[in-house]
Amino acid sequence: MDWSKGFFTTKRSTLIAVAVSTFMLPVDFTVVSVALHDIQVEFNASFTDLQWVVNGYTLMYAALLMAGGTLSDRFGRKKIYTLGILIFMLSSLSCGLSLSPLMLNISRAFQGSGAALMFSASIPLLVQEFTGSDRAKAFAVFGLVVGTGAALGPLLGGIIIRLLGWRWAFLINVPIGISVIALIIWKVRESRDPNAHALDFWGFLTFTLSFLGLVYAIIMGNEYGWRSAHIVAVLISAAVLFLLFLFTEKRAVYPMVDLHLFKKSGYVGISLTTVILSIGFWWLILYVPLYYQSVLGYSPLQAGAAVLPFAIPLLIMGGVGARLTKYINSRTQMAIGLLLVGLGSGLMLFIPQGNGWLSFFPGAIVAASGTGLINGEIINVAMSMVPAERSGMASGISGTMRQLGIALGFAGMGAIFSNFTMSSYEKMAMAHHAYEQLKEPALAAHVTQGDFAFAARHLPKNISDTFLSIAKASFFNGFHTLLWFAFGISLFGALLAYLLIPATVRSNQINK
Repeated sequence: MDWSKGFFTTKRSTLIAVAVSTFMLPVDFTVVSVALHDIQVEFNASFTDLQWVVNGYTLMYAALLMAGGTLSDRFGRKKIYTLGILIFMLSSLSCGLSLSPLMLNISRAFQGSGAALMFSASIPLLVQEFTGSDRAKAFAVFGLVVGTGAALGPLLGGIIIRLLGWRWAFLINVPIGISVIALIIWKVRESRDPNAHALDFWGFLTFTLSFLGLVYAIIMGNEYGWRSAHIVAVLISAAVLFLLFLFTEKRAVYPMVDLHLFKKSGYVGISLTTVILSIGFWWLILYVPLYYQSVLGYSPLQAGAAVLPFAIPLLIMGGVGARLTKYINSRTQMAIGLLLVGLGSGLMLFIPQGNGWLSFFPGAIVAASGTGLINGEIINVAMSMVPAERSGMASGISGTMRQLGIALGFAGMGAIFSNFTMSSYEKMAMAHHAYEQLKEPALAAHVTQGDFAFAARHLPKNISDTFLSIAKASFFNGFHTLLWFAFGISLFGALLAYLLIPATVRSNQINK
């Protein structure tokens, strides 16, 4: 890169703006994992409320990524990127000033919308600004920043919450956002697809409503009952809307998603790899800190620090993954990564209840190493299969697959966790002589929320100790079930990646 003409050249400014703002996204995602406990205590929030703090963000993020990519191709990457940062910044302010779980969850949904516009326009900005070896370096920096954000998120969150309170985990985005917007307006160049046609409105509408319905049903299934008319109706509606989306895309002149891409086994393989990686690993960043705080009694700062064994390999292995592309093909690399994620989850299955964070260390290192190995390379593989002028659409699809996995992973894992934890609690409570006092639905709800201490304070002394013992054991059983699920789906994903991605595909063959 020729950066000899001053520090803030156009290329360097573009990379800095993209790096800083994309650093905010994984930090904002992971910081919530150590803030959930304090949010629950302050608002007396339900488990569903806490799920929506996460899923309100990831749901809108995933639902709007493809639309954001199309918008950036048509109206300009710089415009959409700036709009995304503005929405993200203002909604972060609203999160920090929230007065109720509802206000927080609505603000988080808007925050996810802004994040979607930011992410979908970020990669096209780099693609248009950098070429050849410079582009490879820019993508390396991009991957490093995303990994660093995920690595430092829980610890930074713990520090911020300890010193300033959970609200500042969101408010810190405001001054950063203002600085990035100023740099973008000053130095970043505009780019767009010169062949872009009219916006695919019906494709956007049908996909967004279908996806919203699907995740809503998964999140609320336990509360309403999976066979309830409400949930069944939502699932049927989601399926019909998705079929309408497919029909719309086939007829659209300039579709939001080029369905012909999914006729390629390699593109299907890399898309499934993206979804399964998100389901198999990223739930750990949410549930492990909650486990540390609820079962082991860690503070938010301790929980954030204890997550570092999961996070640091994401940073280190990103560089290893980039170098590995010179020696092995993409299908082997993706299969190895998912295999390591599964093995890491398998190692954590052997941890006895009550053991501290050091017991998680071997499994955490293995699972996070597998994720770091392929996390940055997935998007390179996906982008290499799409023409450069449609990079907005390509980044939108790739980002959507990632967030689809995260949203469905959190929602699905939440449903599994809630069901198994509640069932375990009821079985253990029934076996105790104080069953009449322990069977209260409110107590079982506090168990799934991980708020044992709060519930125990409102029980007689002779019952509170028993409740805490049963609650911790139930929470552990639910967490253990999630590890089994992650173990199985990650190994299955490794097999799919190896079978579907052609041996000729290499991520270092990205368009130059």
